[in-house]
Amino acid sequence: MDEARREEILAEQRDRGIHCLPVPTPFAVGRVNCYLVEADPLTLIDAGPRSERSLAELTAMIEATGNHLEDIGLVIVTHQHIDHVGLVRTVAERAGAEVAALDKAVGRLANFGRDFAAEDDMAVELMVTNGIDPEIADGLRAVSKTFRDLGDTVDVTMPLSDDGTVQLGDLTLEVFHRPGHSPSDTIFRDPETGLTFGGDHLLSHISSNPLISRPLDGGPGRTRSLLDYEDSLKKTREMDISVMLSGHGDPIDDHRGLIDSRLTAQRRRSKKILDIIRERPRTAHEVAEAIWGDVALTQAYLTLSEVIGHTDALERDGEVTAESRDGLVIYAAAEQA
Repeated sequence: MDEARREEILAEQRDRGIHCLPVPTPFAVGRVNCYLVEADPLTLIDAGPRSERSLAELTAMIEATGNHLEDIGLVIVTHQHIDHVGLVRTVAERAGAEVAALDKAVGRLANFGRDFAAEDDMAVELMVTNGIDPEIADGLRAVSKTFRDLGDTVDVTMPLSDDGTVQLGDLTLEVFHRPGHSPSDTIFRDPETGLTFGGDHLLSHISSNPLISRPLDGGPGRTRSLLDYEDSLKKTREMDISVMLSGHGDPIDDHRGLIDSRLTAQRRRSKKILDIIRERPRTAHEVAEAIWGDVALTQAYLTLSEVIGHTDALERDGEVTAESRDGLVIYAAAEQA
């Protein structure tokens, strides 16, 4: 999207009382787009990570709209990631605001510290059983711990059901659960105009990474994130959306075209991974190395999630099999099994 079109869309939203507030984060993805909706109640959608800098910039941007952080009556959460929820508790406490989020995510948001540690435990086990050296896996756990202070517990006072609605004065937002990038991804659409708040479900400039996570209900095992994401994208493709305001990057004014390109790219990546596995059986980490070479420590879990997501799809389609050998998961082409 060129700059002129971007500014045109954002100006149209400002005229409607919807302001994009790009809050700083320490992550490679850059700033997170939070949105202030001038409605009754004054509503903030996502809040950014918990840091003094983020809070100061968020407060200043709200004041630049002629409003005050203390006037916020409702905070809406799009999903569980810390760059979106870290300041929710701070804002809610200072403003005395309600907090709305998907009902299935209430427990996860309320138990941030415990669940953050459980996510790390699951990630380390997944990395080790898929071929990453245990010392590297523990190193990534240490990196993850450095980001823990950017998050916080969130007490949801207004649970939202999938296919339900949330009312902001005269504005009705429909609620749609779209798991994939995270298990709790939720998008919110105005049925009258098609304007949609998308969180990280769909981003204009990069693919939303379907990170493997623990199930929202706290049950055993892991999510099949890429399979969930494909299903969610197909559902969103069928929706009438005029503009999607995303959690990072530019607005999206052709969601179907972008979704088609994302699904095409996923099919290409699955084929590439199948070709690599057909050369010889491998662990998921060995597949990642065959694609990206030496993977940086901070990218190890990201790349592993992507590879395992595609092997999930290939297993579903009967193209590959997974077998445990000496504590490692080995993927082989179906014809080699």
